[in-house]
Amino acid sequence: MNDNHTQNTPSGTGDQVMDQIDRIVTLWNRVRPELDFDSTEVIGRIVRLEYFITRRVLQDLAHYGLNVGEFDVLAALRRHPPSFQLSPNQLQTMVLISSGALTNRINRLESRGLVSRAQADHDRRGVIVTLTEEGFRVVEEAVGHHLAAEAELAGTLSNDEQQQFAVLLKKMLLAVED
Repeated sequence: MNDNHTQNTPSGTGDQVMDQIDRIVTLWNRVRPELDFDSTEVIGRIVRLEYFITRRVLQDLAHYGLNVGEFDVLAALRRHPPSFQLSPNQLQTMVLISSGALTNRINRLESRGLVSRAQADHDRRGVIVTLTEEGFRVVEEAVGHHLAAEAELAGTLSNDEQQQFAVLLKKMLLAVED
């Protein structure tokens, strides 16, 4: 364990308010003081934040009758003007899911009139997925609310802290992404 940690004050918090991860680490330090829980303080907080972030995002997307996966498909199409079209293979690469899961998402979005499917001009076997006018309207509104929610969640950090945190998270992601 690092020297800057004491058994009862994880994260060097001293008299500061403890979060759930501090409490967990404190209990582990009592029963297994020989172990190093520094990584738990990082990963545990990321996992805990993911829970709260996901909950908030789902609440916001529910206003549009969307789940995160459906929003991802609409957003991927929206980022490809002027036609707002992509093949299923292109979409699959962008949203990192199986072809079956993507087909289910496209089916749900198509049944709601948010996307349409058509045969590709250049390949009779191929399909092109296109954002409809209604899909464009929904994603435009949803992305604005989504960004506002992200700003609110990150707002406890200063701009400099957000930039530093983004760099550190990117470093971690690049080490595990393939």
